Amino acid sequence: MRILLLTFLFINAISSWSQKNIFLNLTPLFSNQTFALNQTFIGNDGIAVQIQDFNYYLSDVKIFHDNGQQTNLPTSIWLVTPTQHSLYLGYLAVEQIDSINFTIGVPKRYNTQAGALAQDISTYPETHPLSFQSPSMYWGWSFGYMHMITGGKADSNNDGVPNAYFELHNLGNNNQQSVTLPAIQTTTGSQTDLFYNCHIDRWLNQMPLSSVGVLHGETGLNQSVMQNVNTQDVFTLNPAASIQENHNLFVTWKQNATEITIHSIHNQHIENCQVFSNTGQKVLEFQVNTPIASIPLEQLQSGLYLINIEMKSGKTQVIRFVKP
Repeated sequence: MRILLLTFLFINAISSWSQKNIFLNLTPLFSNQTFALNQTFIGNDGIAVQIQDFNYYLSDVKIFHDNGQQTNLPTSIWLVTPTQHSLYLGYLAVEQIDSINFTIGVPKRYNTQAGALAQDISTYPETHPLSFQSPSMYWGWSFGYMHMITGGKADSNNDGVPNAYFELHNLGNNNQQSVTLPAIQTTTGSQTDLFYNCHIDRWLNQMPLSSVGVLHGETGLNQSVMQNVNTQDVFTLNPAASIQENHNLFVTWKQNATEITIHSIHNQHIENCQVFSNTGQKVLEFQVNTPIASIPLEQLQSGLYLINIEMKSGKTQVIRFVKP
């Protein structure tokens, strides 16, 4: 009996050693430049564009790892935005990740009233990605959620200044897109990061933004823009994935029972800090403009959170913490 107990404890210890906190990082780019809202970029058609919103749902993550094993996260849904694009996948028994698969959009079982797991939007907690959002990601009980939305202005008179307002709000219970990508993981201690790029210019390729106006629907251009996810290789492996973590640190931080204190490494000023729940809901925001920032924890519920830190230089860093 004692030998069996020791064997059981040893097996459990081995299992716990192999577990990692897994993060999926999807850096938004536009023409290989760091993307930000309300900045002017030149699209693939040569037209100047300024994007005010770009949000999308990601769901049904599958991780292929360790010589043919597969780990599914079928009930997890995230709302990805230009400021919240680091997703916590969980504390998983994964050592070597070979590839990853995910769905862009809300799965059918949640999307409309016909879905087996669908529920009224008002019944979700406000921190849930399928709850009410601003801007809205929901079109109604019959039509379901918008898998992605984008809005802004595009140059319509060739003067280089975006002036014509546009919106693309994608609906449809058949417009979800499945994406499979190879993996190069960055592991530090008990944390593993997967780094990918999301090419927004490719996602909007062949979209006549300067003349489309406001377009809500599931066919036509709204169908085409979702098909671009795969035909235009919107999501790609970050070529610096294995070394990116070491080149992207601008702050250090410490946590105690009541607050997190963030220090700039090179005494540069921190512009602002935004705190997001793991589901993508922004719960706190602070304008800082000093080399040190303090984030109070008292008003946060227990759980995992991410802080998007923007430096005065425009560079950003995301840190993750758990509120007990």
